Amino acid sequence: MCCPFGSSSIPIVEMTSFADKDSAVMSNGEDGPSLAQQAAQQAKGLMGKIAAPIKELEKERARDKKLDELKAGAMMQLLPDGKQRQSLTVKVAVSPDGAMVTWAGTGVSGVMALAAIREVKPIMKSGIVFVSEPTIIPNQFKLIAEDQAVGFEAKDEEVKEKWMSTLQECSVAAAQAKVGRNTMQKQVKREMGLEERRRANERRKAEIIKGAGGMKHTAAAKMNRGGAKEEEY
Repeated sequence: MCCPFGSSSIPIVEMTSFADKDSAVMSNGEDGPSLAQQAAQQAKGLMGKIAAPIKELEKERARDKKLDELKAGAMMQLLPDGKQRQSLTVKVAVSPDGAMVTWAGTGVSGVMALAAIREVKPIMKSGIVFVSEPTIIPNQFKLIAEDQAVGFEAKDEEVKEKWMSTLQECSVAAAQAKVGRNTMQKQVKREMGLEERRRANERRKAEIIKGAGGMKHTAAAKMNRGGAKEEEY
């Protein structure tokens, strides 16, 4: 049968499905991620940045809660050192502002800044011990700062571990916060110095301009006086 348009064959046009069109539009290359995937990754990164301060705040609140438990204090034995020959019963506590570890008993007291603590560790048995690993003395731990060290004996291992873990975590955070404050103070001091130098330069510039203007007036006055004398002659 003859085709009404004068052709014996009708060309077949390949139809592209809507799904293929969508994938072609959303694709960003043969092997690259689609636009939707890129948007999802960007949204994930943005949410991560937003969530980071929230996580830090949650960690800070958790630390504060642990520290609050230590503010109530606990009775411990202050271990002998170079000045003290025997153990003394003291109350160990964190100061109300959370900045200091304090201890006080009959005839003895002391304090150590939380930010100054460099190490919190259990106390090991001294002397020569022929074993494969050092032996830890039960219930005892030590706080070590740059110029100070103090040892305590808690009533049991649970109290010891609680104080050690909390003081270790909070001392690191306090030290980092102190570094941040010092850095900020240095930056503020530097900016104040730059501003003061800028103002001093502006004052010197104004004085120079003022002086140059005065010299111009003086020179003009001399020239005027000189011209007047010539007219007299």
